[in-house]
Amino acid sequence: MRPLRHRDARGARAAWRVALALALQACATQDPIQLAPTTPLKPWPIPPTPMPAAQAPPRALAEPVAPQPEVDRLYDLPALIDLAQRINPQTRDAWERARQAALAVGLVDSTYLPQISAEALAGYQRTPLPIPSSLIPEGHFTATTREILPTIAVKWLLFDFGRRDGAQKAARENSFVANVAFTGEHQKLIYAVTRDYYALGAARGKRHAAQTALKTSTLDGEAVDAKREHGLATVVDVAKAQRQVAQAQFNLARAQGAEQKAYAALLASVGVAPTAKLRISDESEQPLPAPPAATLDEYVTQALENRPDILAGIGKVRAAQAALEKERAEHRPTIAMLAQGYQNIGAISTNGGPYYSVNKPGGAVFFQFSWPLFDGGRRDRQVAIAQSEVEVASGHLERARTEATKEVVDAYSALTTALAAHAAATELTKAARVAHAAGLDAYRQGVGTYTALLDDENVLVQAQTELEDARASVLTAAAALAFVTGAIGSSGQLR
Repeated sequence: MRPLRHRDARGARAAWRVALALALQACATQDPIQLAPTTPLKPWPIPPTPMPAAQAPPRALAEPVAPQPEVDRLYDLPALIDLAQRINPQTRDAWERARQAALAVGLVDSTYLPQISAEALAGYQRTPLPIPSSLIPEGHFTATTREILPTIAVKWLLFDFGRRDGAQKAARENSFVANVAFTGEHQKLIYAVTRDYYALGAARGKRHAAQTALKTSTLDGEAVDAKREHGLATVVDVAKAQRQVAQAQFNLARAQGAEQKAYAALLASVGVAPTAKLRISDESEQPLPAPPAATLDEYVTQALENRPDILAGIGKVRAAQAALEKERAEHRPTIAMLAQGYQNIGAISTNGGPYYSVNKPGGAVFFQFSWPLFDGGRRDRQVAIAQSEVEVASGHLERARTEATKEVVDAYSALTTALAAHAAATELTKAARVAHAAGLDAYRQGVGTYTALLDDENVLVQAQTELEDARASVLTAAAALAFVTGAIGSSGQLR
């Protein structure tokens, strides 16, 4: 009997080693969270071609703490963008969605591994059983058993002919889409901060122009007062000069209010409370961007290759196609392995006699073949739905491409128009300054009228205001062109 026990013990140990090896294999798979962006603070670097999200860098061990705005710091545009990326909740929400999509890939990957469970069955059973009356006159006997069955069970789906492959492709494409959408949120945030930063610059410029206009109207009023003292100016001229000063004061107050509104809008874009006090740098000395270096067609091509919404649309089409492959695979069979190893610890007694004990290992291995033949059309309908999803995703992609092309055309035209308008406004302002200076000198010399001087002053104020608008339009249009082509925030673009 000893050799038999020895073989049983070796079999039990072998079964436990197999179960342990399978468990270790299941634990050795890659953490799917590595597919997600590593941090919510910076955009995800989109691969050169729309590949699955598995190319994302490994997850950082610890995320940096989001900073608080520094009251004494002077924030320029790059610093404001960096602050917005660190504290704005929109990018963090998109980051969490990307992480969820990455974890969904892990859910699909887990189906390729064996499912291992530990089970235990313990109990008592009393069972009457028939037996020939030639052996026992009563024609039956009663068996009483007491058992404990600790078990390791393994279920492993070996072949499903495309089900899991389709689900995995769809999950990885969805992860890629979420990562690209995360980068898109960063680009939207960068553009919003850039746009509002330049809007604040324009509001500041208009305030400066209003202050200059007040000084000019005051200077012109002093010239009128001087001539009035010598009896060379009428009461009407004095009243007009006073009206002009009052109008300039009103325009200055309105410009100051517009500047405060633009400041609050910029803080809201960054993600800071509008009541916060931040020092924002003045961009009036920043050089204007150069005219577009590429042709319109080249910008359109760049947009169709780089824009996150286009890349996300491509990923959605591929995810829908993978889901269609999965539904078609539902028509195919599956092959699975079922195995268990257990230890039978029990005892049996018949007709109230003594108990006979057993403490031996046991096991079983089965291969299961399953092929659903009829389900009332459920799988066919699922295939039809999946095919429709492919068509929907393809339609959305085509619309996104059309809209992207239109946005690039509009932004390109806006930039070229803004540059031309700025050049014209610059020349107009120079001419208006010369004309006003000449008109003021002529009025002081008594060879010009106040009406003519007033016209020159109004033209100068209007020209200075339009010059500030034109400057902000150029900067905003350049940012918009970078945004609609998917280049904003990348190396060499507005950063």
